[in-house]
Amino acid sequence: MVRGLPPRSARAPGLTATSATGSDMRSTNRRTDTRRAALTSAVTAAALGLGVLAAGTAAAAGDQPGGAPTPRTAAAPAAPAAPAAPAEQQMSTFTVAFPSAPYRTHNIARAVELINGSVVRPGTIWSFNKTVGERTPENGFVDGIMINDGRYVKAPGGGISAVATTMYNAMFFAGLEPVEHGAHSFYIERYPEGREATVAWGTLDLRWKNDSGHPVRIRAASSDTSVTITLLGTKKYDAIRATKSARTHITPPAKRTATGDTCEEQTPLEGFDVSVDRIFVKGGRELGRETFRTHYTPRDEVTCLPDPSPTPTPSASPSTAPSVSATPAAQAAPAAGESVSPAPGHS
Repeated sequence: MVRGLPPRSARAPGLTATSATGSDMRSTNRRTDTRRAALTSAVTAAALGLGVLAAGTAAAAGDQPGGAPTPRTAAAPAAPAAPAAPAEQQMSTFTVAFPSAPYRTHNIARAVELINGSVVRPGTIWSFNKTVGERTPENGFVDGIMINDGRYVKAPGGGISAVATTMYNAMFFAGLEPVEHGAHSFYIERYPEGREATVAWGTLDLRWKNDSGHPVRIRAASSDTSVTITLLGTKKYDAIRATKSARTHITPPAKRTATGDTCEEQTPLEGFDVSVDRIFVKGGRELGRETFRTHYTPRDEVTCLPDPSPTPTPSASPSTAPSVSATPAAQAAPAAGESVSPAPGHS
């Protein structure tokens, strides 16, 4: 029943199906209603989406003249469209320069090869040691210079702290969450004070958490004299700034000597404490800051000495100890049949 019209039994005869004029008018009205329904469906579909268009088209088809009526059923609600992923942005990039050396260039390039292209999913933790693996010849690393017991020594994988420091700063300026890191025992001048990192297999890792809510892709590259790491994803902050304190608790270095094939000479440098603030900025205002404190021991002056030549062991030659004669004290002659033993300690 159409709202506003009387029941069929109460309608005037001229509006019944037996009237030719009424029949033609009803057909015309039906076609007009069909066009109106199609137009309404098209407008509604344009406003609400394809799911509405499909339901409107089916309803209009059932109203065609001579067509069988289509049962009207409620259309299933369309699933909400997933939000479009944000465009990938450069979250941060950082470069560390280093003096060229064959071992350093090789080991850094190998670490970069293993890191480049890594994707860190939201909420997961990236690990340097897990990604790069143990620094062994089997894993493509060669002997280089590293710090052990407060001095430089030769060991496989030396030089990759440049990669660790670059990654640490890329994480720092991307505003991501640090999980584990450690600075060198003494300061190395080519790295930023208080913003550097080293790694040691089995004892110290560099780890950070992707708390951005979106995937983070790592792009790494190196040359003979530099390494660069760029993090791509979705920025949480408009800017990350860093401030550094003055050095405090200055400690003078000492002098040391060492021997052995692994010894490397080193110049002295004072030890000190320093703190770095990371400042989070969004919308032109500071949202917060966090402080990282680092303690550096003195870098002692080390002089390498040659291994001492082994002292030859002299061959022992038999010698005869001179006999010492002494005039025995007068004693009574032994009685017949009595024996005499020597005095203790004498032969």
